[in-house]
Amino acid sequence: MKLFFQKLTVGIVLRVVHAALVELYGMDTRVKAEFDALPERMSYAIATGHDAPTLFVRWKKGRLVRLKQLPSAVCNLRVKSTAHSFQLFTGQMGLAQAYARHAFTMQGEIADVMKLARLVNIVEAYLFPKLITKHILTDIPALQVNPLRVYGKIALGFLRFKY
Repeated sequence: MKLFFQKLTVGIVLRVVHAALVELYGMDTRVKAEFDALPERMSYAIATGHDAPTLFVRWKKGRLVRLKQLPSAVCNLRVKSTAHSFQLFTGQMGLAQAYARHAFTMQGEIADVMKLARLVNIVEAYLFPKLITKHILTDIPALQVNPLRVYGKIALGFLRFKY
């Protein structure tokens, strides 16, 4: 039951992270700059453990498109267990801590993976309260818009089946 709950939570958080990236592209200049620097058809795969949720995205025609499958991604980030994924995606452990604990493996160019890491750090700053972000981020990025506005755009996007 605990494993089911962890997988469900990680799946929901992955969907929200994708939605936040989509919305923040139009709201935060740093997110826009990172995405605009990506080559066309740049792809990322995030796997969160054995038989656990995955996120496949591709940068295509100025949009971050979520895919059901991705035969080959330029960058693969594979979290070694669902338990680590749960800690990572619920703000109990930051990306730097996960790296230090060898909780994930990467495939692809380190510069491309770091772009994703920078984007995720910005998203975490918007989605998590400061009480959590000060423990999981080494450098807390300044917020360019109110997080409630980001949450509102994400909620409307889900209601409109945008993601």
